[in-house]
Amino acid sequence: MATIATDLPLEPRVHKWTREEYYKMGDMGMFEGKRVELIEGQVIEMSPIYELHATAVSVADDLLREAFGKGWAIRIQNPLSLGEASDPQPDVAVVAGKNRDFKEQHPTTAALVIEVADCSLSYDRNYKASLYAKAGIADYWIVNLPERQLEVHRQPRADAASEFGFSYAEKQICKEGESVAPLAKPEAVIAVADLLP
Repeated sequence: MATIATDLPLEPRVHKWTREEYYKMGDMGMFEGKRVELIEGQVIEMSPIYELHATAVSVADDLLREAFGKGWAIRIQNPLSLGEASDPQPDVAVVAGKNRDFKEQHPTTAALVIEVADCSLSYDRNYKASLYAKAGIADYWIVNLPERQLEVHRQPRADAASEFGFSYAEKQICKEGESVAPLAKPEAVIAVADLLP
């Protein structure tokens, strides 16, 4: 009669990848031809970048370079290293410093993160918002293309009901006729209409 080993797990477990393993997989060519990011240990394949989305990212880039000026790096679809298991690539991240400051390591925080949402709206509102709140990103904006509005998320807090245990206490919807200022640059008032392509 065969015996069952009691030290083996009875249920299959999902392997959570580390940033180091993720980059090794990339070096081995496992993501060749794919756009991926690491979110809390899971490798997520990202949707294609459509014309409207690309235009919105470029428009935000132009506006934020002007609004923030020297002393700030505007990073477009580049990684933020948010712990051992997350390396998201937000559409736009405003980071203190110069671009050359990050030649050896990705930034670990940002003053402002923007995601442009078309087909990814639910993902950006739930998964990405919880991830950025967990990382302590104080100012997270979603350029909501289908509804032509800006969703501003602020005041990260612990929230057991959220995807990664964190959410934002303050959520504001800004319409086309309204303006908003980044927390890190309150004098830089940005018209919502200027963020929309």
